Amino acid sequence: MNKAIIISGAAVAVIAASAVGYTYYMTHPSVECTTDSFSFKVPRGFKLDDNESIHDINGQMYKYGFGGDIAICELNSNQTPRAYAESFGEDDAEREKIDGTPLECYNIEHNTKHEKENVYLTGTDTYFLVMETDNSFINGFLGDMAMKNIVKTVKYTSDYRLADLPDEYDNEYFHISTGGKYSFSDFEYKDEGLLAGQTIRYRESDDKDKGIYPVLSIGVNGSGNAENNAEKYDERYESKINDPEHFHNVVRDKQELFGYEAEHVHFEHYDDYKGTPFTQVYDTKSFIKDGHTYYVNMNYIKDRDEADVQEMLDCISIK
Repeated sequence: MNKAIIISGAAVAVIAASAVGYTYYMTHPSVECTTDSFSFKVPRGFKLDDNESIHDINGQMYKYGFGGDIAICELNSNQTPRAYAESFGEDDAEREKIDGTPLECYNIEHNTKHEKENVYLTGTDTYFLVMETDNSFINGFLGDMAMKNIVKTVKYTSDYRLADLPDEYDNEYFHISTGGKYSFSDFEYKDEGLLAGQTIRYRESDDKDKGIYPVLSIGVNGSGNAENNAEKYDERYESKINDPEHFHNVVRDKQELFGYEAEHVHFEHYDDYKGTPFTQVYDTKSFIKDGHTYYVNMNYIKDRDEADVQEMLDCISIK
């Protein structure tokens, strides 16, 4: 009897030790991995699945446990980790800030059509590392422990400037100095004859909507004809004033821009986001200088973004 008890106790001890060892093997990060902008460590029990395609740019899939998998992807988004976390999943998703990580980090649990997903995201105000797994009983437990440990190893390694540093841009037509509040990117809409173009957006904001609006674009093209430029603005005005169902407060006049007299068209559009109405403003100005056409397009939320747009304009100096 005593012998049986001793044998049973030993068996339990072996099983318990094996379980502890297996859990450590599956959850303790020790293998160095990299993406374009991050380095991190994964547990030795994770196996990179080279055959699994990840739709996100620079994505990796790791297999672990009893058929579990964790997708780790690098994303670029012009908003803070907090704002991205708030916009991720449905309104009823559970979100929690994770402390003790090198980079700002959040955990989101949300339901999809097929399963409950567990997501961790960490990063700068520009680049995120996002990892997710399903919440099945065993693998969900191991996956959560593993991801909670992985995010503590994440380092930002890119030589691209950190998002809270000033941005400077210079060409022969204009100079942009955004400070730490805004960032710029290559012009999003390529016009025929475009010589130079940049788009400025909010960079540091806890309001996820400001990752979209306000936005300002400045462009220069070679068609520096004042008469043609005025006709274009007349046509733009006519197209909006003749569509009162969609466009309101349509204005056509001349205004000052960077010390030059500029053609100007302003119009507004009523919109709705999740039951909250707002007014979108479109403002475009253009002037001729040295045989070139300079133009600025501004798109923002009325009674919210006016000061931001003025700050964006103040970032620009014409040569």
